[in-house]
Amino acid sequence: MKGTELAVRFALSPRGAAIDRFCVRAFGHSPVVWLFTRSDDAAYNRPLLLTTVGRKSGEPRSVVLPYFELADGGVAIVGSRGGTPIDPHWAHNLRAQPAAEVHMRRRRRRVRAREVTGEARDRLWEELVARSPVYARYQESARAHRLIPVFLIEGLDESSA
Repeated sequence: MKGTELAVRFALSPRGAAIDRFCVRAFGHSPVVWLFTRSDDAAYNRPLLLTTVGRKSGEPRSVVLPYFELADGGVAIVGSRGGTPIDPHWAHNLRAQPAAEVHMRRRRRRVRAREVTGEARDRLWEELVARSPVYARYQESARAHRLIPVFLIEGLDESSA
């Protein structure tokens, strides 16, 4: 079994997802992100735990995501979902309700997410692909169905929640 298959199986299990969320909160690292990056021969990006409000349920929904620190001090996250034809649920949730919470570097903060579009998205996408080339492959897989969304996380410089 390939590392990616193992990571997906682990991450999709209730126990695996719970362990991964715990590791991000407690240690600031994700075993699932580490497995994905090792299997794709990509650089490891530290993870954050994003908690959104479910657009249909109204319930909190948490997901571990790798993040990118930007030169201007901002933080970006990518809704690649491995290049599948549909956006991840968290992206739909952020579009409906941009207020969210992140655990990042072992600190919890309330934030707002803003989807980057147009030329600004294209410039940022090039930077992210240069740093993590696997996203180019994901976009090629998704190309016929969607443009992979990129979100900026705003409000990280404010005090913890």
